[in-house]
Amino acid sequence: MSKVQSVWSKADKFLTLSRKIIINLFTVVVLIVITFSLVGGIGSFFSEEDSISTKDKVLWFKPVGVVVDSSSSSSTSLDALILGSTDIQQHELEDLIKVLESAADDKNLAAIYINVSELGMYYASAFEIANAVKNIKDKGKRVIAYGQNFGNNAFLISSQANEIILNKYGQVSSFGFSRKREYVKDLYENIKLNQHVFIAGEWKTGPENFTRNTMSEEDKTQWNEFASPLWKKMTDLMESGRNLDSGTIQNYGDSFWELALEEPEVSQIALNQGLVDMVFTVEELRHWFFDEYPNKDNDVNKLPDSVSIYDYLSTIESEENDSKNKIAVINIEGAISTGESMYGIAGSDTIVKNIRKAIKDDDVKALVLQVNSPGGGVYPSELITNALNEFKDTNRPIVSSMGDIAASGGVWVTTLSDEIWAKEETLTGSIGVYGVLTTIENLYDWAGIQVDGVSSTDAANWDPRFEMPENVTSAIQASVDDTYDKFVNKVSANRNMPYEEVHAIAKGRIWSGKKALQLGLIDKIGELDDAIESASAMAEIDNYKVVRYFKELDSFEIFISELLDNLDIQFNFGTKSKKILNLMNNQYRFINEEKDVDMVSFCFECEYFDTK
Repeated sequence: MSKVQSVWSKADKFLTLSRKIIINLFTVVVLIVITFSLVGGIGSFFSEEDSISTKDKVLWFKPVGVVVDSSSSSSTSLDALILGSTDIQQHELEDLIKVLESAADDKNLAAIYINVSELGMYYASAFEIANAVKNIKDKGKRVIAYGQNFGNNAFLISSQANEIILNKYGQVSSFGFSRKREYVKDLYENIKLNQHVFIAGEWKTGPENFTRNTMSEEDKTQWNEFASPLWKKMTDLMESGRNLDSGTIQNYGDSFWELALEEPEVSQIALNQGLVDMVFTVEELRHWFFDEYPNKDNDVNKLPDSVSIYDYLSTIESEENDSKNKIAVINIEGAISTGESMYGIAGSDTIVKNIRKAIKDDDVKALVLQVNSPGGGVYPSELITNALNEFKDTNRPIVSSMGDIAASGGVWVTTLSDEIWAKEETLTGSIGVYGVLTTIENLYDWAGIQVDGVSSTDAANWDPRFEMPENVTSAIQASVDDTYDKFVNKVSANRNMPYEEVHAIAKGRIWSGKKALQLGLIDKIGELDDAIESASAMAEIDNYKVVRYFKELDSFEIFISELLDNLDIQFNFGTKSKKILNLMNNQYRFINEEKDVDMVSFCFECEYFDTK
């Protein structure tokens, strides 16, 4: 008995000591944060703000990450503290365009260096950035583009520069659009899982990889009709920027592998074809820059004196507007889901809160939806439209601005808009619905597991371990059909078009913004600023300021954010650990596991549309 007590006594001492260590460490961290905050605050009070000079410097335009309409956190502050920052660097398109537009007229800058080979974006954003680069060159300022690998979007932008420099070990991979999907019908059969798919709209091909082994003709047709004009527009701009003959880019892609047999160093192929001007190693690039723009230290081992994107952005004066009139911009960025917004997720909770802020503010005279979403769940989409309907009841206008993608649920949330704008390259449409449900009766049969029992009602009698009865199948399909009917009716009412006319161009089919305008699914082609200006005209106000709402942080998140900002604390995990954590924290729940089946209005195939 005494030995047992001794073990427990030692355990108690160990736990007590551990608790004291943890509490003391946390106290030390808190005291350090307070100290740094006080010192920083006092220091900033007495110090003057450093001014950023752009005189004779090179604007270093090298954003790494992804282009978004509106940036948002991809992890909580606590996650960042414990796991280290796993945020993907996000660059707002508006900021990037503002920098390039200002640089075009900046006489202080010596040149602009462009490197977008590590920047992810969709084609509509790429066209905007490319045109902004072209504007700089057209105004007589030198633009130098460099990259390790140029895909479609990177080469589109870089082709508008005065010179393109390719890394000696890189290549131009502007080979057009390729869309390949993995079809898992046989896989599910082999592992004894039954995947039940319910679709409304024969062009809604998102879940066909569960039901087929090959791409359907409908899927091929709609993607070719979307991609072919886009590729033609891209190659035309590339070739005009490089002064190449029409068809050069297409011929390059068609003959690349044959050319690679003759010239294994593929960077030389791009040089020989006139796609780039120079091929350099990193060292050669540095020496070339020293000859062109020697730095103030006259050090050949250093790059030119430069100013970064966000330092340069801070030098651009924002127009002050003290008008009481406001136009609220509400962002719907990412896959529409319940919960809070974060990177890649348009959380209905966050969006509804932001809409209600606009509702409560009488100074808000109009609301603009900035939509960049492939869709998502019907339920969260409807939560957003319910809140928008409450705003509409106050007799204030709603205008939608579609970005790179506004498909499926991204269309659903615009159906209360007084006017809808899109870009020519916007991927929209996909007005359709589907649901997916997996049953495991064959797996249980193979494993020799029998399921039996009793239920209070017939509805409770079936579960996914049994074969799906006909009445359940019919009921789910009826629900999907009904949701599709509601979707088409929403679009029909908004567009003032007969149901059958909308149905004919719906059925889950995707369209470009240019085609959507011809079909009557949108009103005008233009950017966000055009939509805001139109909203102000509808609200009959000349003087106004634009307001945006952001996700609110609780007090603990604010504290942790301050901690990270002041101490720059970061714990680095290994690659394998991060992959596991990312998998565990995956937010893309298109099928809600809490229900038997969830209706989704999502352009599921959009993420597979390769723009390499």
